[in-house]
Amino acid sequence: MSKFWSYISNGQYSVGCTGQTVWLYDNNGAVLSKFNDLPYAYLPVFSPDGKLLVVKSSEGRMAVYSLGDRKLIKKFRYSKVDAAQDNNCCFSPDSKRLYNIEQYPEVGMTRLSVYNTEDFTVKTRISDIDQKIILNYIEYDQLTDRYYLLGYERNNQLIADQFFVTFLNGGNLADKRYIPEKEWWFLLGFKALQGMGFTEKAYHWSYFGSKRLAPGGKMMTLEALKEAAFRLADYYPTE
Repeated sequence: MSKFWSYISNGQYSVGCTGQTVWLYDNNGAVLSKFNDLPYAYLPVFSPDGKLLVVKSSEGRMAVYSLGDRKLIKKFRYSKVDAAQDNNCCFSPDSKRLYNIEQYPEVGMTRLSVYNTEDFTVKTRISDIDQKIILNYIEYDQLTDRYYLLGYERNNQLIADQFFVTFLNGGNLADKRYIPEKEWWFLLGFKALQGMGFTEKAYHWSYFGSKRLAPGGKMMTLEALKEAAFRLADYYPTE
């Protein structure tokens, strides 16, 4: 699988992305389909109900595939910014919504759009936040039934200044936990690799491939990262 930037499985299907081609496999490794609908397509996400595959392109487009029919059912542009759309997306646990972090033109801002997965129209935009807040990563945590986000705040010169983990409470970012910049870099790199299935190709070009260290100062190999379990929810320990 060395040709793939990302390779993930859900138990029934596996998908690998080369950037130009999306390969769909069954659980025995047999090729079911291949798709060439997007350039720079690196991030695949399965819906929890196993019916949909979403592939996000770093040039501001998204493709939605029916796994049952093995065909493209929708392709759309989610932002006019056609580069550096490297933030992730995630489904709600019932598969009815898709949460997508998007960059859009005004001074490099980010927003969190929520799509209705029946037709992928925008249901709401939770965080058209002020220009000083940038969102990087979102994940749903089943144990706490919350959506957690990684991000940072910019100062008056719009330079990254404070780094945080937070969670959604309705339409707001709640109870920010501020973390050191090095820890933010680590989490961002780890979560990006996790979403891409910890492939060797992604690792080589990642934060970790550049020989940076884990928060405790220990180098982490690809195998060690695969065994790790870093959850954003861990910043909110239960009492």
